[in-house]
Amino acid sequence: MKDSKKIIVIICIILVLIICVICGVLLYLSTNKDNGNANELQQLTDENGNPIGDTVNVEYSKERLNDPTRFFSVEKYIQYNYNENFVAEDMNVLYSERITSYAVQGRIGDNSENKVYFIFRVDPQNGTYSMEEQNNVNSLDSIDLRTDITEINNTGNNTFEYTTVNSEQMCRIYLNDYKDKELNNPEEAYSMLDDEYKKIRFPTYEDFQEYINEYRNIIQNSVLTSYYSEIKDDYTEYILVDNYNNSYTVRSTGIWDYKIMLDNYTIKVDTYDEEYSKLDDNEKVQANVHIFLQMINTKDYAHAYEKLSDGFKSNYFNTLESFEDYIKNNWFSYNILADIDISEEANSYVCDVTLRDGAGRAANQTNKTIIMQLREGTDYVMSFTVE
Repeated sequence: MKDSKKIIVIICIILVLIICVICGVLLYLSTNKDNGNANELQQLTDENGNPIGDTVNVEYSKERLNDPTRFFSVEKYIQYNYNENFVAEDMNVLYSERITSYAVQGRIGDNSENKVYFIFRVDPQNGTYSMEEQNNVNSLDSIDLRTDITEINNTGNNTFEYTTVNSEQMCRIYLNDYKDKELNNPEEAYSMLDDEYKKIRFPTYEDFQEYINEYRNIIQNSVLTSYYSEIKDDYTEYILVDNYNNSYTVRSTGIWDYKIMLDNYTIKVDTYDEEYSKLDDNEKVQANVHIFLQMINTKDYAHAYEKLSDGFKSNYFNTLESFEDYIKNNWFSYNILADIDISEEANSYVCDVTLRDGAGRAANQTNKTIIMQLREGTDYVMSFTVE
């Protein structure tokens, strides 16, 4: 009997030990798995194993710089010290207790083939900076920003100050950047169109080329007149309006990483829907007149034709081609809304509009009557007097 009890006790002890070992193994594996998915904090050491600097994240070079003020300020100082034609393309940043370090990738002028790289450091406490060109570097992420520098000495010619870049300036930068690409590198400009927008508005590169050729003079003379910006979850959205009342939507995920839509009607963005809903009926009618003019000004006759009421189309323009021919022969090549008078009749709004073909005193002028019905949301249908 005693032997049986001893055997049972031994078996129980063995089982407990096995369970403990299994639990320990599982805990070890779980801990290692978690550490593999987390950003591990490491203490940097020199070649002798002595601690240097602050504890930093092993993903130190992975934080992309999306702050326009910091980005363009660093670019300005590199231009001053290295080459006035230097263009910063991308930056990573590492923040520490005392020193802010930037890894910078750029080019000289339009030479996008040969990249140049720098480490640019700022000491905010004494307002100084240092910079060093990086040779034998193949990518931005390969630059190690860790340092044991705790202070940048003031040499008398290395003072640093950030120059604020606000949303309005970013809108001007994006408008001018995209204009330059449209006029000088249309293939790149085409690649930067929002993918969904591109499929609808310019299904082929040839469609886009035709738009550029027809619209070149307007593009060259376009300047920003108003803007709106909003920070979304994954990007910053900028709404740009130029002196021709054209509306552009820019969605930026990085300083130079952006997509653009060249109108506000092909795809309605949330911002437009929200702003449109706040307008009274007369303001909605005027906004829609502007959109219709933008459609025919950019030769987007298909979208303009869709806005015509069915009865009007059946009476005057049975085909898109007949509508396009009429507009080309009876409206200006580019129509600027000079004046509008809106009155309500039954369920429609009658708009007496004055159009000009330019902004100067010598511009030609004509009068048109547009009849519009507002529908659900941002939808509407319209007709106009046919001469």
